[in-house]
Amino acid sequence: MKKVCLLLILFFVLNITLTGCNQEPWIDMVDTLMRGDYERANKQYLRIEKNYVNALKASDYVYQYIENIVTSYKKDQTTFATAEKKLNLFSLLNMPLYNLEKAKTEINRIQSSRESFEQGRELYLEESYYDAYLKFKQVETDDDKYYEKSLDYLLSVEYVMIYSEDYSDATDVILDIDINEHTLSKLSEYSVELLVRLLYYENDIDRAQKINDELIQTIILMDESVRESLKDWADKLKSLYSKPEHSAVCISFLSDNIEDTFYKLEKTDELLEDKKTDYAFIILKSINIRQDTIGYIAPRMTEILSQYISLNKADFAQVVVDTIFTKIDDDQMVNSLVSYIKNHIEKEEYLNKIDMSIGQ
Repeated sequence: MKKVCLLLILFFVLNITLTGCNQEPWIDMVDTLMRGDYERANKQYLRIEKNYVNALKASDYVYQYIENIVTSYKKDQTTFATAEKKLNLFSLLNMPLYNLEKAKTEINRIQSSRESFEQGRELYLEESYYDAYLKFKQVETDDDKYYEKSLDYLLSVEYVMIYSEDYSDATDVILDIDINEHTLSKLSEYSVELLVRLLYYENDIDRAQKINDELIQTIILMDESVRESLKDWADKLKSLYSKPEHSAVCISFLSDNIEDTFYKLEKTDELLEDKKTDYAFIILKSINIRQDTIGYIAPRMTEILSQYISLNKADFAQVVVDTIFTKIDDDQMVNSLVSYIKNHIEKEEYLNKIDMSIGQ
């Protein structure tokens, strides 16, 4: 009798050891699958799916297991070969796998991202900077291994292009670099440097304006130093390089906050006193027309109209009228501005030179 009891106890111990019943059956199933024994894993699943609750638990476990494979690869905690092998084993499991194809797509996407980074680095070392940029821009934002490194390379490419006077390509690159805490400091410096070089060396106001519209206007709200850099460069362009038109453009790139608005108004007045009407208008038209700014814009617009008409440039005056009025979508402001011009223009006969019907 004792021998029988001992045999029974031994049988149960061996059974526990061999079957792994310390684990849930779905965990056993996945462990079996990961060892490459997909036939046995499928038999284990057939037993699991007979119980509805166990089938649900197995589905949840496998779903999360697959997600963890992707996460581990993104965080560079496992290799692509290992992640791919594990996902391919799940393809051999005869159970519904709702996220398997998406997981395969994800690791292939990140693998492609990492290949692009390596190719970009090789091209960078070969000094093929534009081709390197095209590769680095393909690095995915959620590629934990290489994304920030790709941004560093892109900033380096931008630096090289600016100081080798490759301004066209430099514009393409700088507009493709994501603005974040990692890039903000250098983007602030390079964007201002580039747009000033476009103005001073290339006389390329259109490309400078593009950088302003797509980059500077965002950066200036994040980095206070950009505002001061633009002001400093505006002064240098005017005093050192005799480029008042480019100085005016630099000032026009400032933001719409009240401090910058008053600075723009001050510079507009200085230009009007010097009869530099074209440049005064460049700044004035960059000011956002609102209820709190219309009262400041009205007298300066009126002075610009008077100067143009007195110089027999009525067509220029008409451009001013058309430009300013098309920016206003408030009838009350329109009527107020028309009334101000009519009551304060230098000579009444000047009114016959311009058509303000667009504002009425």
